[in-house]
Amino acid sequence: VVLIRTGEVTHFFDENERYVPLSFQQAAGGLTVSAPASAFLAPPGYYMLFLVNSAGVPAIAPFVQLPVN
Repeated sequence: VVLIRTGEVTHFFDENERYVPLSFQQAAGGLTVSAPASAFLAPPGYYMLFLVNSAGVPAIAPFVQLPVN
């Protein structure tokens, strides 16, 4: 399970891009995913949430928003 921050379309180099692997546990009928421990790892904003299978193939990612606390 990974979060990937969306890129900026106005810059050639985006210093705000993020790839944040998340810890997870299998639960009945799904997964329990732990949020990033700190806003330094994943600042507030919109991310794509990918589930990747054991062959490295990602699922279609929904957008999620990490709020400001």
